[in-house]
Amino acid sequence: MSRLRLFHKLRKMPPHEIRTRLAEKVRVRRERKWYVNPADVAAQHAADLIGNCLELVPGAKADQLQRLKTEHPETHEQLATAATTRAEAVLAGQSEILGFPLDLNNPVDWMADPRTDYLFPRQFYADMSLYEIGNGVDVKYVWELGRHQFLVELARGWRFGGQQHSAVRARELLLDWIENNRQYEGVHWTSALELAMRGISWIWTIAMLADWKGWQPGDFELISRSLREQAEYIEHHLSYYSSPYNHLVGEAAGLYLIGCALSGTPGAERWQQLGHRVLNEQGPRQFYDDGFCVEQATGYHYYTLGFMSLALVAARDQGQPIKSLEPVVQNAYRAGLAFRQPGGRWPAIGDVDSARAIPVHHNDFWEFDSLCVLGAVLFEDPQLLPPENTFSEEAYWLLGCDAQKFTAADANELPFTATVLPESGYTIAASGQDWICFDAGPLGDGLHADATPSTAHGHADALQILYRHQGRDILIDPGMPFYFGDDAWVGHFRSAEAHNTIDVDGIEMAKRAGRLAWSHVAPRPHLDARLADDAWLMRGRAEWGTGTTVERNILAIPGQGMWVADRITTDQPRSITWNWQMGEERSLPQVWTNGLDITTSEQPAVEDSPAGWFAPGYGVHRQGRRIQCQSPATDKALVVTFYGDNPLPLDVRVGDLAISCPLDGAGTTGLTADENDAEVVWRLEIDGQQVTYAAGGSAAGQTDLAGVGDWCVTKTVEQLSSVS
Repeated sequence: MSRLRLFHKLRKMPPHEIRTRLAEKVRVRRERKWYVNPADVAAQHAADLIGNCLELVPGAKADQLQRLKTEHPETHEQLATAATTRAEAVLAGQSEILGFPLDLNNPVDWMADPRTDYLFPRQFYADMSLYEIGNGVDVKYVWELGRHQFLVELARGWRFGGQQHSAVRARELLLDWIENNRQYEGVHWTSALELAMRGISWIWTIAMLADWKGWQPGDFELISRSLREQAEYIEHHLSYYSSPYNHLVGEAAGLYLIGCALSGTPGAERWQQLGHRVLNEQGPRQFYDDGFCVEQATGYHYYTLGFMSLALVAARDQGQPIKSLEPVVQNAYRAGLAFRQPGGRWPAIGDVDSARAIPVHHNDFWEFDSLCVLGAVLFEDPQLLPPENTFSEEAYWLLGCDAQKFTAADANELPFTATVLPESGYTIAASGQDWICFDAGPLGDGLHADATPSTAHGHADALQILYRHQGRDILIDPGMPFYFGDDAWVGHFRSAEAHNTIDVDGIEMAKRAGRLAWSHVAPRPHLDARLADDAWLMRGRAEWGTGTTVERNILAIPGQGMWVADRITTDQPRSITWNWQMGEERSLPQVWTNGLDITTSEQPAVEDSPAGWFAPGYGVHRQGRRIQCQSPATDKALVVTFYGDNPLPLDVRVGDLAISCPLDGAGTTGLTADENDAEVVWRLEIDGQQVTYAAGGSAAGQTDLAGVGDWCVTKTVEQLSSVS
């Protein structure tokens, strides 16, 4: 960070943050002394580590597995098949981490990036360089290796299939890590979140192998000592200010669970209390009042929910419910479910590192049905169930057979769903095989309008539209391929150019202030929406820079298509670019303007450019296609874009600008600026009728269009005299 950026950062720090950061520096000095001159460590009492871990993962108990086999034989067979298949894949070297093959048959060098073979040095953790190493080195891969979720997969293979090799290899790898990663040394001691995730994996591994006879005398003393060392590190390095979102929640949840696993040993009660307090205080801050996460990222929404769910279940079992968190988590599950697309996938909004807090493998990272069912079970709320899905592997392991609360009748798919999330700024609607998500929210929490830099997982995607039509992905979010690869790719995938939004020449909705940091963030857009079963109307209005206003209006008719009317005014003539990230749609959009000469170009993905690529997960990118529409310099424009199979004759007026959109590509509008005194008017011909939607203005108090949202919209229908 440059001195200027550091100055801006320090200027914004409250006294408590400064004290916390100074205290951590003092702690690091102490740890350095202990690292240089390690003290002899007395043998640690292992307490009832197996029993405590089983209480945290009750689905691993023998009586629960037998009950599952007796009462739900098909589910038992499904879990057994998946567990043995995954364990065999791990043993055969056919598993992956972040899209890269992982071979665990040979000795593992825990300091090596498995993708590049770069060796992180064995030195005091605070002296290490992690991020700007070059040559494709990405610390995420070695961290992912150290999270040890593959140990859980091996242990489950033994739990269901009795595969001795799976259990033996799980034990070998766990103890090998302890032997080769002494306290405070190397890359696996550089992030408290990584220690927390590793602790959770060990707890689940021990629970799965509770009945295994291959444990040796002294194993649990070694494991308990290492867990204690890692808990001490987490305790003193909680990310209160460096990363007070998913990192802090994950650290607190991990600390609480380790405290439960070590119950009865010195420090365990303190760690439980600290983890409980942090979750109680900081947990509600992770979500807006509407339920979506303040990081503006769907992957991190469920990552955070996973940690919170682990902690909530454990706290209930301990008789210590985290009361402030219970309603927040229930609301967050409700908000997350709103983003579900027909077919059962979620959009890749914001950053993602393909991480799951609960160590249960899913072939498709973007399917969160199982977590939604977990939420429904935790709160006994069938409204949280996804369509036609009532089983959750996560829920079974955390709650045992009592997780089987719902039947198929509880999870019927609704013909029409609509949600407006006013604080996070999303509008989502679905009907049949059509689905839309409109983003008129903030870039993220904790960002600044001045030069103060702040890291955030949100992207410069304000006014973005994601759209599925007739079961096809038309407009997609390209996701995020990596954090520490080519910086040009990182910058592109987080920019407006990579999203279905608008670029105004010389105007930015935010400035990059580092690899994952932003500064000079524009005010959040204003959102209006009215979502009926037969018409979805949305508007986002954003102020980007002095004198520049971008107003995006959307009319989507399920089964017909979507019209986007963009009205842009600027302080001086500027060129305007529309970016469209294409999914399965291969035809160019139809475009109408108020006299502007729009140039449309198609940009397929090529190796030397990030444009046109999309990333289905961290470490993976695939060829896609981007379309750009560009106007010459202007200070006022209205442009209408149509996506879909069935365009209809349409007129639209936004403020004082109006356009006619006939099917033959030419014509003039009959709408006038004072008609209805409404702010936005859409008029289209459909099924021999002229339908007019008028929003805002004098429409206030005359809401004739029934639906979700508080935007005042009137609908009038006139029979056309003749139909050609």
